[in-house]
Amino acid sequence: MIGDFIEEGKRMKKRLSFAAAFWVVLFLLGGVGADAGGPKVPPFELLSLDGKKYTDKDLLDKPTLLIFWASWCGTCQHELPKVHNLKEKLRGKPFQIIAVGFKDSEANIRGYVKSHPDVFNFPVLYDPNDRVATRFRAQFTPTLFLFDKKGELVLHHFSGGFFERRDFQETLQQLLKET
Repeated sequence: MIGDFIEEGKRMKKRLSFAAAFWVVLFLLGGVGADAGGPKVPPFELLSLDGKKYTDKDLLDKPTLLIFWASWCGTCQHELPKVHNLKEKLRGKPFQIIAVGFKDSEANIRGYVKSHPDVFNFPVLYDPNDRVATRFRAQFTPTLFLFDKKGELVLHHFSGGFFERRDFQETLQQLLKET
C-alpha cells in the first residue's frame, strides 16, 4: 500500500516535470517574440455552455484568467467562489475570466453550473475530448493561466491557492495598469 503511494508520487513528479519542461521549451523555442513575455495562447475554438464561440483571439486586448476545471474536483469547488469574487472585485476593469470544463462530461459541467448560479459570473466553455486542454498542457484540475493583453502567458498554476499568491496579486495589478 505504501509502495503504491510512493510509485504514484514518482509518476506525478514526472508529469509535473514534463509540464514545467514543456512551458520552458515553449518559451525558448516558440511563440515568443524578441520583446515578448511568455508563450502565446495556442490556437483553439470552443463553445460556451450558452452556445457562443470562443477562440484564442478572445484572449487578446485585455488580461485574461483562463481556468481549466471539472465538476468532480473538490479543489475546483473550493476555488470557483474565489474566481467569482475576483470577477466582482474587478467589475468594470479591462479584465476577463473564462472557465473551461474538461476531464468531465458536458452534462456534469452543465449540471454543476446550473446548481451554482451564484458562482458563475463568467463564461463557461466545454472542452470535448480535452482537445484544448491538451494544447495548453492542462493535466490537473484546476489549472489556471494568466495571460496579458497580448495573449502572452505571465503566470501558470495548478491546484488551489493561486489567488493568495503574492506574485499573482502583484502581476494582476501590473497588468491592470498596463491596459
